[in-house]
Amino acid sequence: MTSSPPDVPSPRDSGDLLVSVRWRGPAAVVTVAGEIDLVTAPELDEAVSGAVDDSPDVLVVDLRDVTFLSSAGLQVLAAAHQRLGEQSLRVVTTSNATSRPLTSTGLDTWIGLFPTVDEALGGAAGTEA
Repeated sequence: MTSSPPDVPSPRDSGDLLVSVRWRGPAAVVTVAGEIDLVTAPELDEAVSGAVDDSPDVLVVDLRDVTFLSSAGLQVLAAAHQRLGEQSLRVVTTSNATSRPLTSTGLDTWIGLFPTVDEALGGAAGTEA
């Protein structure tokens, strides 16, 4: 087993989107703020793909501070789900701006939706705060 990367936030700011990745044990948490649209989705994809490349046991994408989630953002999440497999991708959402696109497309049947990061990490070994 390889060790997880250091728990160092790595913010990336592309104007309308702020993305950071941090590690909690074997889990990667991608925190996103702003609007995810055709212009900013590549920034999200870069962060999510980078985390997936490091083989987390669980990937949590925190969308609580996202005000708009387009189909381009949904594609990023669907691709991450395909790469990670069942039960490994979990999304934190507390607003209709992010939960509605996930539920109306049916992605919520494959990707777990949670109200907090701690609940999304629940059951993942070694993810204590």
